[in-house]
Amino acid sequence: MLQKLWYERPVRTQLLVAVGVINLLAALLAGAVSILNTRTATRVEIEASLEVAQRFVAATMKDLAAQGRLTQLNEELPLELKHLRHVRIMYMDAIGQLTFVSPQPGNGAAGRRYVPSWFAALVRPQLVGRAVRVVALAGENPVIIVGEPADEIAEAWHDFSSLAIVWLVLNALILAILYVVLGRVLDPLAHLSKGMLNLEDGHYATRLAPPKVKELALITQRFNTLAGALDTARDENSRLYRQLITVQEEERRVIADELHDEAGPCLFGITANASSIQNLADQLPDRRTAEISRRVGEILSITERLKLLNRALLKKLRPGPLGTVKLAELLDELIAGFQRRHPDTHIAASFGKLAASYGEAIDLTLYRCVQEGITNAIRHGKAATLTIDLAETPASRRNGGKGPRARLALSLSDDGKGIAPATPKGFGLTAMTERVRSLGGSCVIESAPSKGTIIHVEIPVERASTARARQPELVGGLS
Repeated sequence: MLQKLWYERPVRTQLLVAVGVINLLAALLAGAVSILNTRTATRVEIEASLEVAQRFVAATMKDLAAQGRLTQLNEELPLELKHLRHVRIMYMDAIGQLTFVSPQPGNGAAGRRYVPSWFAALVRPQLVGRAVRVVALAGENPVIIVGEPADEIAEAWHDFSSLAIVWLVLNALILAILYVVLGRVLDPLAHLSKGMLNLEDGHYATRLAPPKVKELALITQRFNTLAGALDTARDENSRLYRQLITVQEEERRVIADELHDEAGPCLFGITANASSIQNLADQLPDRRTAEISRRVGEILSITERLKLLNRALLKKLRPGPLGTVKLAELLDELIAGFQRRHPDTHIAASFGKLAASYGEAIDLTLYRCVQEGITNAIRHGKAATLTIDLAETPASRRNGGKGPRARLALSLSDDGKGIAPATPKGFGLTAMTERVRSLGGSCVIESAPSKGTIIHVEIPVERASTARARQPELVGGLS
């Protein structure tokens, strides 16, 4: 879990934490070395102070004895020994009670400075507390010298705490500088991440400005090269798909014309001849007239079904007179046909303010999208309700008319079974998506099991018109 938490943090945070931990470990190591050195220095200082104090006390007592002033020991010793450091001097009176001579408890630097007990315990040497007995003159009470490292420890703590404060300030300053510097250095990575997301969303025109860091500039250059290649490949795919759609629609038109011009008259001829045979059979007195009439009736029934099938195929191959019938009316007729064939499915359509036509390419694309969406919702989604919305978003006048262009927004939503996440996109949805992309538009499909499906289609009108204008040239190039 800690590993997951670590790798979920930003790179800048990881680097700052790593630098902070390294500085902390270095500070702990330096502190440990400093404490060991201070402990050794304190021991050496105390031993030296004990040695000096012992000699000084012995010499002082000899001087006092020579002057006959040993009886005034409690008054003379403090005056003579007040300058000694790191030792505590006591003498034992006649009743065995210790009297402090120098210094008095609580006096000196140790008494005026606060030293944490943990620091004092770490620095205090083991020999502290050893008493040095000074041999006094016969009949006199002894003078006792005890090592007292409190002043030395207080001085060491003062130096240690001062260095710790300096370290904290410098470390905070270093981390703050690193935060700013890493932000400047790693900022191109954030832009690179956003650029990758744009590529993932299909915005292949994304380009990144080269940063000043050499290594990141190379990565950015490779990114821009990749984006350019993807953009070129998409344009080429769109061009090829426009050609494919154009050829496909042309073939459908030819087939529809053949069905209309050839199959239609043939079916009409069959109907006319069958009706003629029926009339002739009715005039015959033969008893087989009824059988002939029944067979002719079957021929007429089959012919009528063929006519209906032929008309349905014509509508699928060539949905009405495109460009001459209003787009909204064309879609209404399509939806009404589905509604008649599937009365159990309620289809609600809402069309905003639309132009009469946006040209054959865009009208046909919207027609195919609605056709495919309704077919999938009924056949695969088993939807009971289907909602269709189509509207035109006008071009923006911001930035001197250079804002977003006019777009057609189509939305199809149903309450069907939805599409499972692992289900591959079928040929119909794939063809619909590529058809929309060939016009510079976008097609997004949102679905979840048992939650229905929503299809969002957007087509820029200007680019679609441009693509439409190119189609005759593309057709000519293929013929």
